[in-house]
Amino acid sequence: MLIEFNINKDVFKREFLYKKPLIFKQVFDYKGFSWSDVNEIYSRADISHRDLKLMNGYEVSKEEYIEAYDNLGVKEYRYITSNLYDYLRKGATLVYNRIKNEPIIDNFSRQISSFAEAHTITGGYAAFSSKSSYKSHWDTRDVYAVQLLGRKRWILKKPNFELPLYMQQTKYFSDIQEPEEVYMDVVLEAGDILYIPRGWWHDPLPLDEETFHLAIASFAPTGFEYMQWLQNFIPAILESRNNFTNFECDKALLDGINEKFSEILKEKEYYQSFMAHHLQNHHVASTLSLDVLGNCKVQELNINQKICLNANLIYFFEEGFVIINGNKVNVDTISLELIQYLFDNPYSSVAEVSSKFDSYSSEKVNKLLFKLALENVIGLVK
Repeated sequence: MLIEFNINKDVFKREFLYKKPLIFKQVFDYKGFSWSDVNEIYSRADISHRDLKLMNGYEVSKEEYIEAYDNLGVKEYRYITSNLYDYLRKGATLVYNRIKNEPIIDNFSRQISSFAEAHTITGGYAAFSSKSSYKSHWDTRDVYAVQLLGRKRWILKKPNFELPLYMQQTKYFSDIQEPEEVYMDVVLEAGDILYIPRGWWHDPLPLDEETFHLAIASFAPTGFEYMQWLQNFIPAILESRNNFTNFECDKALLDGINEKFSEILKEKEYYQSFMAHHLQNHHVASTLSLDVLGNCKVQELNINQKICLNANLIYFFEEGFVIINGNKVNVDTISLELIQYLFDNPYSSVAEVSSKFDSYSSEKVNKLLFKLALENVIGLVK
């Protein structure tokens, strides 16, 4: 299911990203997705893990709906289905965070990741009543709510604590009251996506009918992560290794630390090293292609094969390389242009790419694409 975003990415970044919510109406064909898919996804989940939980205005203890059993000497877990169904019938929401290795879900996550140019984590929410499982709150990351089945109402209010970080969740700020004025009151239908910047109050409300949506959270690097990473270099500052006595005596030391750290903070070399560290630790989910890439009899891609770049952010380093899916890729003129083209034009076919780069032989382009696929820099789209 391809998302046809109804806004130019540059316009979105300039006018909405991190600033205000936006609803994308009917931007994907949801008819190929059903409750059979949802049932299978929840059946394959590691139900003993904290990422799967039942919310009923509070988090229900796992002992209420999950039990351990012995499966030929191996301890495994299964739903206590009678209890699970009872909770759901009475208004609970079944939540599955950090969904991965689910092709349909990974596909949505990959597309949102490319559009947001940020790492993403995806959760699923299944409900069947009108009961709210979460109180109105803000999130510490931007969220794209993808409505796949049914409808859901969202009430949004402007932030009064801007750009919260992961440790600044609503529950830790009881002194900050939810604003009264409603900024947006919208009902999402299947095929819709709602963008909610971090810090915006929101209350997702089921409408007394079956509903399933994804919450795709995006994580771009912040100044906080950069400052955390720079702490690794503080021990090299001599003044920081001195013992402290009192503020008046240590002013000179503090001035020295401030001066040396300010120099580090402004150095492009450190910034680029941080970006390399950030990109090396972010991976984009891609489905295995054993029949093509694991088959020694296959040496090139089919010209009708659709491909996508396994990257949510392209950063060209001055030393002549990029980092994609944790891989450092040295780039020459053609590979640099090719990578940028694939980033801007996801799900292009090999034939379309070859026609775009017609100054090179189609064989050379295909071989380069095949090599990039083997290195997991690009993914093959089924």
